[in-house]
Amino acid sequence: MICFNPLRKLTFIGGVGLALAIAVQAADEKTGPHTAAINLGEYQRVLHVTAATGDDVLGDGSAAKPFASLTHALEQAGRPAAGERVALLVAQGDYAEPTIALKARVDVYGGFAVPGGERDIHRYATRLDGGETRRIAFAADDSRLDGLWLVNGRVRGKGAALHIDGASPVITNCLFINNRTLIPRAWDPPLLHETANDGGAIVCLNGAAPRIEHCLFYDNSTECGRGAAISAVQSAPALRGNVFANNRAGLTDPMRSSDGGAVSFFNHSSGVFAGNIVVANEALTKNDAGGVFVALWSAPGIEDNVIVANTSGDDAGGLFLGGQEHRYDAPLDAYPPAEEFNIEVTRNVFVGNANGSRNSGAMRVTMESRARFSHNLITENAGGFYLQRSEINAERNTVWQDWKFVEDKPSLGPSRFTGNILKGPAGSIEARVTFEHNMAESTVPGGPHLAVADVFRDDGVAGDLTDLVFDPLTCTTTVTTREALPAGAALAGRPIRLGDNPNGGQWRVVARASGNEIVLWGRLEAVTKAPKFFSVLRTFTLKTDAPANVGAVVK
Repeated sequence: MICFNPLRKLTFIGGVGLALAIAVQAADEKTGPHTAAINLGEYQRVLHVTAATGDDVLGDGSAAKPFASLTHALEQAGRPAAGERVALLVAQGDYAEPTIALKARVDVYGGFAVPGGERDIHRYATRLDGGETRRIAFAADDSRLDGLWLVNGRVRGKGAALHIDGASPVITNCLFINNRTLIPRAWDPPLLHETANDGGAIVCLNGAAPRIEHCLFYDNSTECGRGAAISAVQSAPALRGNVFANNRAGLTDPMRSSDGGAVSFFNHSSGVFAGNIVVANEALTKNDAGGVFVALWSAPGIEDNVIVANTSGDDAGGLFLGGQEHRYDAPLDAYPPAEEFNIEVTRNVFVGNANGSRNSGAMRVTMESRARFSHNLITENAGGFYLQRSEINAERNTVWQDWKFVEDKPSLGPSRFTGNILKGPAGSIEARVTFEHNMAESTVPGGPHLAVADVFRDDGVAGDLTDLVFDPLTCTTTVTTREALPAGAALAGRPIRLGDNPNGGQWRVVARASGNEIVLWGRLEAVTKAPKFFSVLRTFTLKTDAPANVGAVVK
């Protein structure tokens, strides 16, 4: 139990911020793994597997006589012809099999109590276990994995849980836990920022275009390599509705080759990164981007994400955008035209992120990036909106903290800021940038500017905590509040701060909340004093009398 102050009551400040709260709630209902319905009518054959009672010799794959191993079931599935599909329904249990080679037009579903029985992917976990000795699976084109746990993968290579090379599978409602890539042998490159063993859980290579949706990535890591959860290299993954929590890149990296504590898009990658929760991930030593790393002319669409409490040893706690590669032994690339390289960053929330020097906690945009930022919220980070040597179009963002735009380069086009709320303090502004109709300090060039004012609804929730429990089965932390939460308050998907005093502590993200319980994604870091207070951040929804056409509106 946690001691609490009985005089301090839970408070609900103002009315619910419907615009942002409903949007985040709606997104959160689709975020992370859940048990989805299966239309078995789409399949020409359905085979059952159970490690508990199955038999690979006498079984025939029926519910009455299931197979014992996924490997054998894949063999018996054969090679379905074009237009035909096979479903493998795998019951609960631990499947510690040799590295699995998945097949085209063969879909694998987990989470069944028994063959032909009830399905619940959490209650009846189907675990593909690498035993901390091997990669779990190679992906196949035109295939699906749904409702499986891929755990304890280990490989001295790329992609410890799933290796996707030139393929486009669908990965949904899966849990990737405690997978790790090991450092290359005799790793001693002559330069920094070389490519090592990327993708602690998943690597996407050579034009791979998987759909990875509603999955949970928890406690995955690289010893030396980019993307502790997912790495994309010359690929275009669509990552939607996933949760990335407590992943770490660069456990033993001596050469700064482990950017992206959660996800890395590198070397002309594209795709989509939308509706994800990225919380408490870390890029260790002097690596960039505790959350999401985007570099070397990569340009995924980044929208509707909640990026909270990520940390890096060098630049950018939450998001790093870079065009040029770190290059020491060859000339830099020519700056590509806008139709070939432009990153869209829209409707994201950046809160509680930090970097080593505490100057670019939310993000750093640098190295000749070209990006359009619109309707993003940036607040409560250790270092805010850090722009450097890039071409930026910023429209209607709310930056309720420090920001700066340093350096310029003749090859870059001019930048433009319109309709933003820029609380400041404003740092150096050295780039060629036009400011029009912003709320900003008088020291910002251009103008005239609207005077900075707090024009947001007070819809935060705060109070006392009485208990805290981490559940390793769901990878969530549940806190108990002294007073019941306000009825109708939409808290899911919102940043929350927990600490031993009302103004400090750790940021996390609410998974769901009701009554006297708030469930958080991931775990808290160990501290000497248990948190006694919580504060759910206000949504920064604009008041009805706020100035027109300034500040972020999240839909």
